[in-house]
Amino acid sequence: MAPLSFGQVIPVTGPNLGFPGTISRQGERVVPARVFTPFSAAYNLNFGDPAVLINTATGGVWTSVADAVNNAVANIALVATQFAGMAVREVQTQLAYPFGAGIQPGDLQVGYYAPGQMAEVLERGNGTVMVSVANSPTSGAPVYTRVVANGAVTAGTVGDWEVGAPAATDLFSVAVGAGAAAAGQAVIPFASTANIQVGQVVSGIGVPAGSYVVSLIANTSVTISQNLTVASAAGALITFSNLVLAPNTAMRTGAVDVNSVAEITFKIRNQA
Repeated sequence: MAPLSFGQVIPVTGPNLGFPGTISRQGERVVPARVFTPFSAAYNLNFGDPAVLINTATGGVWTSVADAVNNAVANIALVATQFAGMAVREVQTQLAYPFGAGIQPGDLQVGYYAPGQMAEVLERGNGTVMVSVANSPTSGAPVYTRVVANGAVTAGTVGDWEVGAPAATDLFSVAVGAGAAAAGQAVIPFASTANIQVGQVVSGIGVPAGSYVVSLIANTSVTISQNLTVASAAGALITFSNLVLAPNTAMRTGAVDVNSVAEITFKIRNQA
């Protein structure tokens, strides 16, 4: 009879970079603690999730990008301006032995902070996150979080992490149509609004930072969330994105492991 073996085999060609939400021991680490207070009690803050700071009179609370965006389209501006960092993994004890309940040895389990719990977020330093979409990532590549779903990128989900160059259907530019767009107004004309969706982040000449698409008008115009600061002439390019670029954040490892985990760096503290 063959001898019994114990443990879980780990492929030598694809070792795990770490569990989501783990902080690297290299370099400086800034990890403030605040209460996790989502807009909807249906949401948890998973370890490694991108977090948003909601300002309050008592010093602010955390929520997740997914909770913020799914609560209201207007919160997309909040994601762009109040992005904080990565929810940090904490040690948790399993009160019940999990095997036999759909969980097998070696399965990757992601813990979370529940609503009302004190949560820690890495605002500066290096940490590991789950990556949904990776397009030829390299060390130093940009890091994004998704705010609008895209049927052409089925792996991407609102509130995830994505690295590398965005797909052409996630980040694209459209020329302003005839008639141009005057300063002080929020309506921009286009020959067609194909691929433009409510909630997409908008940038371009005269478009204030943090603007997003509020509505589409008869497939020929778009209303954005803020008035143009200067006129945008016919032919000028306006950029639309289903992703928010995580500010001052970049890939560190240049690779995503077999468990879809990568290490990213928060270069400076975005929130205080």
